[in-house]
Amino acid sequence: MLIAEVVLYVAAMATFLMLALPVKQVRWYVIAFGIFAAAFPIAMNLLHGDRPADSGLRVDNLAASAKLTAPSLVVMVAMVVIAGFILSSWHWMSWKHFGERSAMYLAWGPAQQYLLQAFALRRLRQAGLNPVTAVIFAAVIFALMHMPNWPLVGLTFAGGLLWCSLFLRKPNIIILGLAHGILAVLIFYALPEDWLERLTVGGEYLRKINK
Repeated sequence: MLIAEVVLYVAAMATFLMLALPVKQVRWYVIAFGIFAAAFPIAMNLLHGDRPADSGLRVDNLAASAKLTAPSLVVMVAMVVIAGFILSSWHWMSWKHFGERSAMYLAWGPAQQYLLQAFALRRLRQAGLNPVTAVIFAAVIFALMHMPNWPLVGLTFAGGLLWCSLFLRKPNIIILGLAHGILAVLIFYALPEDWLERLTVGGEYLRKINK
């Protein structure tokens, strides 16, 4: 049941992203699904008795989590930067755009990490999966949420493996969310635009590539 809880939620999210998006104006079903997408994982965590600290919503281990996360973040940042130069794909828009995208990922990074770690990974561990299996399963789920943007699927699978492993050692959504946001913004500007289509997924991605 715990695994089914995760799989059914992810299936609903993937179906919505593929079939309901993009929309030219806000529709009632978009608002309703947005509420569901945010409320369901939180409700399940409360139902299963998860404390905020269990979900990585804590400040007591900020320094320890940052120290653990920093080396891998530096390596990934270096890889993206170098790839951008090798591919000659660095592209700049404006400081306004950079500020808006950074602000978005300042919130969206922790939100995605909450869904990945506090909801998916914890449910899989509670279902009895060993750490390695749970990490791989959670990373696969996280990656498939970015279909059919296959380059992004590959990047998020690698990121999911790393972030889940770090979470099991030092659970902190704030630090992992910040790392997620930094990498997402960097990838947006460093890698070829025609690879990632501005990090879009689902129906929005299909719309862009079929223009």
